[in-house]
Amino acid sequence: MIYKGSILDKKFTPNPIIYTHSDTNKKMRSFLSARIILFLLFSAIAVSQTRQLDSLKKVLPTVNGKARLEVLYALSNQLEGIAPKQAFEYGREGVSIAQELGDSASLATLYSSLAYSSSELGNFAQSLKYGYQSLEVSSKIKDKKKIASANSTLGIAYVYLGQYSKALEYHLAALRLREQLNLVIPTAATLNNIGILYHNIGQYDKAIEYYKRAQERHGSSLSDLGRVHYLTNIGYSEFKRGNYDVAMKYHSDALAIAEKSNYAGMLAYIYFNLGIMHSERQDYGKALDYLHRSLNNYEELGQKYGIVQLLNALGTAYFKTAQYEKSIQYLDRAVLLSKQINAPDQSKISYENLYAVYNKIGPMSEAFKFYRLFSEAKDSLFTSNESKRIAEIVVNHEIAQQQRVIELLQKEHMISELNLEKQDLQAKVLFAGVILSIVMMGYLVYNNRRAYKNKKTVELKNEELKALNEELQQKMSEIQLLTGLLPICANCKKIRDDQGGWEQIEHYISKHSEVKFSHGICPDCMKALYGDVMSKYKKP
Repeated sequence: MIYKGSILDKKFTPNPIIYTHSDTNKKMRSFLSARIILFLLFSAIAVSQTRQLDSLKKVLPTVNGKARLEVLYALSNQLEGIAPKQAFEYGREGVSIAQELGDSASLATLYSSLAYSSSELGNFAQSLKYGYQSLEVSSKIKDKKKIASANSTLGIAYVYLGQYSKALEYHLAALRLREQLNLVIPTAATLNNIGILYHNIGQYDKAIEYYKRAQERHGSSLSDLGRVHYLTNIGYSEFKRGNYDVAMKYHSDALAIAEKSNYAGMLAYIYFNLGIMHSERQDYGKALDYLHRSLNNYEELGQKYGIVQLLNALGTAYFKTAQYEKSIQYLDRAVLLSKQINAPDQSKISYENLYAVYNKIGPMSEAFKFYRLFSEAKDSLFTSNESKRIAEIVVNHEIAQQQRVIELLQKEHMISELNLEKQDLQAKVLFAGVILSIVMMGYLVYNNRRAYKNKKTVELKNEELKALNEELQQKMSEIQLLTGLLPICANCKKIRDDQGGWEQIEHYISKHSEVKFSHGICPDCMKALYGDVMSKYKKP
């Protein structure tokens, strides 16, 4: 029997909501509520998830409008995997408020949450409806993150419905967007969901490959709940590959964590797997104990798909222990519930087991009826065309991935060329800078030498100027000796010196300067002194 497994699809945190009403009191209440909500949402380190949820539930009656929408979103998102009934109710009220407020972003997210909760509750038609509504709203607002989530929830619903090629298309669409946006946890969730799909079609090696890829993608951010998911998923696929001891080790580790943390949904999943494994090993006492414990958990959670799986498993176990009436009782309940929730893969299992029971104990007409129903269900579920379609989808996805790698390589090549051009330009600029530096240094050396030479020339000229200046000062001092008022005789023209003596003018000047006198007689004096003699010589 193939077990669906727990679909791990960790979604995103709520978008910050801005209060737009004008009423001041409402603004204050909204502000305070938002503060309370943020405190509650980010107090995971200090309190358990149960206490967080209880706190959010207490806050809910005190808030309205966008603040209420925020709380409803948080409750719907956190409860969808552990209490889908409650999550659905909170999500539905959130949708009504988001529609009233025209909040498309919140509406897209809540539709996705409703789709997931509906899948957990076994209402797959409803899950598809909400999934497509989420996809439509997300596409209108062009939010890739929300588009990816809508694709993921649709993929989950189609896996439950046994339409694996469609499921794979939606999961791969979600994977492409989440990898493109580099969303670590959502990408890991999608890889896990693809692993579940491969598990359901019997490709256990491929399933384990995807589970381990999901684990690696999570890295150090993997929570205890996430670790339990992977341990049980990988463990059950290992069991289907025939590795019983390895499978039991994985489940023992998962059970220790789940029991310590009281993860009701995961405990139901682990009990179920352990029941199936003990049944396969013909340890029917332990098998029936684990299966009944799992059934009780799923009934408390209201997870109809899990319930129908348990009914089929119990019917099979009771058949193997020759408790045919009990086997028929559980298998009949499984048939009714699988039709109610539209789970054709579980109907197929119920019909197959009922055929085996009636073939054993009669009447043969009943055995024939259930064989015919089993054959029809089998043919409608996973045909060779479906297998071919899945292979085509995988090939197309791989081609798209390769094309993307080629595009990335081409981009890297272009970037490398641009970097080389940049480096070449930088080298040229550096070379030009070096040359310019050398020229500048040469110019500076030449300029310094010239300045030094000019300095020496100036110093020499200054020395010459200084000498000339000193000489001039000396000449001026000499000239100054003959300046001033000279007392001179009006008759003989003698000059009185500083001591009061009288000197011939020529003696005085020669004494006080470098002037030397030579004596002669001017024409006037010649005439005055020797006029008579001169006149004689001039007469004929």
